[in-house]
Amino acid sequence: MKIGVSCSVFLDSKISLSSALDFLEERVKYVELLCDGSMDVMREENIEVVDSYNLEYTLHCPLTDLNLSSFRERIRVASLDLVRDILEVASRIDSSILVLHPGYCVFEDDYNLALQSLIKTLKELNRIQEEYSTRIAIENMPSYNMFMFREPSREVLEHLEEIGITFDIGHAFLNRNIEDFLDREVIDKIVHLHIHDNCGELDEHLCIGKGKIPFKEYRDRLRRIGGIKMIEMKREGIGDIDRCIESLKDLLE
Repeated sequence: MKIGVSCSVFLDSKISLSSALDFLEERVKYVELLCDGSMDVMREENIEVVDSYNLEYTLHCPLTDLNLSSFRERIRVASLDLVRDILEVASRIDSSILVLHPGYCVFEDDYNLALQSLIKTLKELNRIQEEYSTRIAIENMPSYNMFMFREPSREVLEHLEEIGITFDIGHAFLNRNIEDFLDREVIDKIVHLHIHDNCGELDEHLCIGKGKIPFKEYRDRLRRIGGIKMIEMKREGIGDIDRCIESLKDLLE
């Protein structure tokens, strides 16, 4: 059973990366590192911190300054250049997975342009991935219209090739499509999971049991997925970390 905790819960908390990892090392074997705030492992001093722990890592892309679906070619290419920089760091910290957001498109009229840009990006990411030992996994996004890949659409899935999926169950609940992602044709593409709860309206990133996701309905299929089940809460969930770890263990046993 592979259970981990994302450092997202420590963002803007005034807690240092070393203190966060001290805390997590006593509780889990797997940790998702970030490229933002005080947790930013793109900083040289934080890479040195990470290397001193007996933990296994995944890495999440920056939450800002990255749009892999931009139809403005300079932005898209700059985003790919940043992904290469992140993969270099991922290699240094021996990260097994790099979670990437697929990008966004603000206006409906631009969607087809953004989709073609994302497809082009996926092809290039497959080539880039061959140069590194880290697996790239595209995350399904929450229910805000501007985000790409909110549902497992054929037009994206058929272009993933060797790129995996990071399945965020909280985001899928907001989009009412958990079943679609756990379908036989899609589930085998899932290589990593983000686990959190919400009440069906906002992307709250709550502890399991504090929202309305019927986790027990999906127990068997979640067990079937071999990737790390990574708990991903916000700062308000710091006090719920132990409870969430135990709840996830109970769910998966």
